[in-house]
Amino acid sequence: MATVSRADVLSSERVALDVLVEGPDVRGLTDADVRRLFPGSTLTGVRLNRLRNWPRVVVLVNDTLAGVATYTQTPFEMQIPDFAVSIPLAVGADRHELATRVLDALLDAIEVASLAGGCHRIVLTPSSAVGDLERHGYVVVTEGCAGAWMEKSLC
Repeated sequence: MATVSRADVLSSERVALDVLVEGPDVRGLTDADVRRLFPGSTLTGVRLNRLRNWPRVVVLVNDTLAGVATYTQTPFEMQIPDFAVSIPLAVGADRHELATRVLDALLDAIEVASLAGGCHRIVLTPSSAVGDLERHGYVVVTEGCAGAWMEKSLC
């Protein structure tokens, strides 16, 4: 008799991803979600305000928050000050493969929304995964005291 492990059954190919755009009317981010997505970060009132009140793109894995990006648009660019992907342990699937799928879905949604809004430049402040973002065409920009961010031109 062959045995099937839980990991085989919960392959990330079978895990459903939902990509949503939320606003302040949806209270989708709990304090636990924020701490998991931004570990070790200082959760200032400014960041918490953005995470709860700004428009945001979220990726859910089986109804569990796995990725978030807050955004605002100008006529020329989409600005994303909060960006994070974190797969909860409770999901039980291949977390590395699933994190890649969540990152891809979040970046694809941001790029589509940017183009739909007439923006051809994305400015993003990542909490981690800089290498993964570089593979998606984002470049690191540093300017002295202004800090560092990543950007991508969609032209």
